[in-house]
Amino acid sequence: MPRVEMPALQRRHKAITLRSVLLGLAGILIICGLTPYNDYVLNNSFLVGNNLPLGVLMLTFLFILLVNGPLNKWLPNYVFSSGELTVAFSMTLVSCALPSSGLMRYFPASLIMPMWHAQGNSEFRGLLEKMNLPRWIFPDFKGKTPSEWTNDPIVTGYHFRWTEDTLPPYLAWLTPAISWGIFIFALYGAMLCLVTIVRRQWFENERLPFPLAQIQLTLVEQPSPGKFFNSFLRQRSFWIAFGAIFCLHLWNGLNKYFPRHFEPIPVFYDLTNLFSEPPFRYTLTAMQKAAVFFTVVGVTYFLSAPVAFSLWFFFVLHNVARMILGTTTGDANITGLDDQRTGAILAFLLVTIWVGRAHWLLVIRQAFRGHRDGEPRGRYLSYPAAFWLLMFCLLTMVGWLTAAGCSVGGAATMVLVLVSLFMVSTRLIAETGLVHGPALVGIYKPFQFAAMEGWQLPVSVKTFYFGALLQSQHYDFREIVPVYASHGMKIADTTIFGDSHDASEPDRRAGRRLVGLMFFALFVGYVVSFSSTLWTEYNYASTKDITQTTPINTWGADGNQMWLIVDPTNNYAKSNYHPQHSPGGNFAFGILFTIALAVLRLRYTWWPLHPVGYILQGTFPGDTLWFSIFLGWLVKSLVVRFGGARLYSNAKPFFLGMIVGESVAAGFWLIVGIVLSSMNMPYRTVNIMPG
Repeated sequence: MPRVEMPALQRRHKAITLRSVLLGLAGILIICGLTPYNDYVLNNSFLVGNNLPLGVLMLTFLFILLVNGPLNKWLPNYVFSSGELTVAFSMTLVSCALPSSGLMRYFPASLIMPMWHAQGNSEFRGLLEKMNLPRWIFPDFKGKTPSEWTNDPIVTGYHFRWTEDTLPPYLAWLTPAISWGIFIFALYGAMLCLVTIVRRQWFENERLPFPLAQIQLTLVEQPSPGKFFNSFLRQRSFWIAFGAIFCLHLWNGLNKYFPRHFEPIPVFYDLTNLFSEPPFRYTLTAMQKAAVFFTVVGVTYFLSAPVAFSLWFFFVLHNVARMILGTTTGDANITGLDDQRTGAILAFLLVTIWVGRAHWLLVIRQAFRGHRDGEPRGRYLSYPAAFWLLMFCLLTMVGWLTAAGCSVGGAATMVLVLVSLFMVSTRLIAETGLVHGPALVGIYKPFQFAAMEGWQLPVSVKTFYFGALLQSQHYDFREIVPVYASHGMKIADTTIFGDSHDASEPDRRAGRRLVGLMFFALFVGYVVSFSSTLWTEYNYASTKDITQTTPINTWGADGNQMWLIVDPTNNYAKSNYHPQHSPGGNFAFGILFTIALAVLRLRYTWWPLHPVGYILQGTFPGDTLWFSIFLGWLVKSLVVRFGGARLYSNAKPFFLGMIVGESVAAGFWLIVGIVLSSMNMPYRTVNIMPG
């Protein structure tokens, strides 16, 4: 990683300042306030979208280019230090978990859109009537029963737009904003505690690479005195790549507006005609045609060779298996992948626990008998404080679900699954730098699995329904708090604490303040993004681009609720499961195969396969990003083979330029969309990253 040459005490002194906090708050307001309108009304590239948020990269780069660079060159006494930029960056970064797929894309809709679907689904409407759901988890509907709620203006106005003469019913959402806020912030508190607990094990003991943090750190690195840019941004190769990618997306965007004058430059391949005959026609569509995402190519350059190789190799292997199966049987579908992934995730979690067992035992011992001389301390929270706060947050979540009507066992299971999935995702991103996190398994998967194995209704339908609500709200794992928080801490370790392993009292004081600011950022982001989401949904019935798509946020506010709440609840109530495979057998295979991959990887440095490649099969990022990952792996392999470590290091600014250039290009077309829509002029969306 780039090193920032500044004495440790000076770094700590200059990190958490009033202006760094205000800068972080400004970033939160921009990201959380603008995202719903940008994503669902303008239909632009998502402002957050993944683990390397486009909006944060763009804002950080523009701040460095327009503010901090000039200050460092001409007014050095006023320049923002790397520590200050880290504080502002971390606050903004962690807030990215709120306004879109991390929460608000699904959360408000999960409370009312099932009512909309219940209008035409008598079976589901009957279940809603029988469950006797508490009123305090919903907006303030006027009716007394779910059957009356289905036609409430709060529901219809959200699905289309508010047409009443009064203001939209924002105050009706105050009750669920507070009641669900208790659960949500207990979850976020648990995540921050867990990240502080795993930090030493993952950062120092195992030395996980955190590839995305390497990229983010290059942006906040302090320039030398009198210089406009830091060492990375001064490289000519950075600006060559930046300019090339920016101009490419500028040209292709202009093609959408002026197709006669700008011929599109293809950044994809389409071999569907060549793949029309067996055995190739049995491959996935994602194999037959794929786009190139330069951000993914750039990030892959920073990955280790085994990880990058595994991410595309397993996809190719999956398609080879489909070709063999399709040719021999006529049906290429490989059943049981979801159950295999469930077993793989459990195995990956168990391996993670086993590898770090000495550290986890240390944390538990300190939690019960305190710290002893010579033992390591937590930098951001003491281990006893982090452990007991974690327990409090977990119990709060279980208690909340129990108060809502879930069984204690069911509530505890759901909380355990949810927290485990968050931490598995965080570990995967720390090891692989995967830009787009996958949706792993359902929070209600244990209940479905038990029902498939013959245990009829292992928990009540009401308990399952709450599992469906949580599954809908936390469906995506590409914008989650622990990933953003862990990357913020990784950057802070270098810029604020100087990569020191010593957790001195000044370090711990600064660390506690940074965690407190992250939690504060989540609170501010929650209020701003909730308000922005409601304003957007109640004021716009269709997108403002030329497609005029109705309703806005089609997947998050409509399809997601039907697929993850209505249908699963109906099927569970009837025990309507007829698997065409052995759930238990596939689950066991996933466990054993993942453990085998992990053991081989731990014992043999030459072993080329990482378990994450297997875990990603059948997921959106696994299918969508494989070709870009392949290109990044191929380029890096050629650079290392023919240029060695020196060329590899010298080429890093080029690939960073690709990433920043794509972010700024997306930001340019985002601004074009805002300007044209504000002038009531037709515009065309230019989506650069997958949504």
